[in-house]
Amino acid sequence: MGYGWTLFLFFSLIASACALFLSGIENTAENIFKLTAFISVGAVGLITVYMFVSGIPAIAKIGFFDFVFGTRWAPVGTEVSFGILNMILASIFGCIGAIMIGVPIGLLTAVFLAEIAPKRLASIIRPAVELLAGIPSVIYGFWGMKVLVPSIREFSTKIGYNSTGSGLAAVIIILSIMILPTIIRVAETALRSVPESYTEAALALGNTKISTIFSVQIPAARSGILAGIILGVGRAIGETMAVIMVAGNIVQFPSLFSSVRPMTAGIAFEMGYAEAGLHRQALFAIGLILFIFIMFVNLSFSYLSGKGVRADARQKK
Repeated sequence: MGYGWTLFLFFSLIASACALFLSGIENTAENIFKLTAFISVGAVGLITVYMFVSGIPAIAKIGFFDFVFGTRWAPVGTEVSFGILNMILASIFGCIGAIMIGVPIGLLTAVFLAEIAPKRLASIIRPAVELLAGIPSVIYGFWGMKVLVPSIREFSTKIGYNSTGSGLAAVIIILSIMILPTIIRVAETALRSVPESYTEAALALGNTKISTIFSVQIPAARSGILAGIILGVGRAIGETMAVIMVAGNIVQFPSLFSSVRPMTAGIAFEMGYAEAGLHRQALFAIGLILFIFIMFVNLSFSYLSGKGVRADARQKK
């Protein structure tokens, strides 16, 4: 009897020690997870504070409306001017053009890979898409300079427009190619996550495979597809190196075959020689406007994506 109680106490102590040990691991892991989350949020907060602290002084000196809606950018000389409206429009037009070209191509490619392509063909296309994601920006820019810009120059000459080839059209094409891998991968994953019961029910009702894809699967995966578009738009807005190499870097009202300077290119192009003072502060202010613009776009798409998720939840109920 005493021997049994001894064993009971012994195993009870071991079980208690193990429970305490495991509880310690759980608490440690939980604290590590919290720390990493706080680091991520803290990094965003520090960047936000830094951008506002660095950009607001120049906007205050220049004037918000003169800075944002001014059309003349002349940071050096006797009559300096710091209007960035043309840079803002170049960034917006370039982003919209890239979305108009890249999103349909990316979505249809994702549909093809997820639902239509034979396995052997998909095994060839998918690595090619992943390779696009791994190509450095400077390589895209170099290709644009040597292949795309001359082609645009030749085309514009044929239609009677005198152009160097560097400009908004080149920026749009380069950006639309660069956002493809992100959109394709995320959209394909979203389409594959749609329950098979949705497809089977649609086919049982007499729908064809193609009509099922567009009427059932794409709407069911819209939240994931929007997430891919958000990531693609973020890259299109923030891209710098490739844009500098094909944009022409002239601050003027953007048209399709004219040279332009988006905000990212404006910062990178002049930061190297901008002297300390209002000129350098104005570049930080451009960064602040770009930061606010990206945040606005991301929040807008996130809101639309959230509406899609809520709509899906209501339909499932």
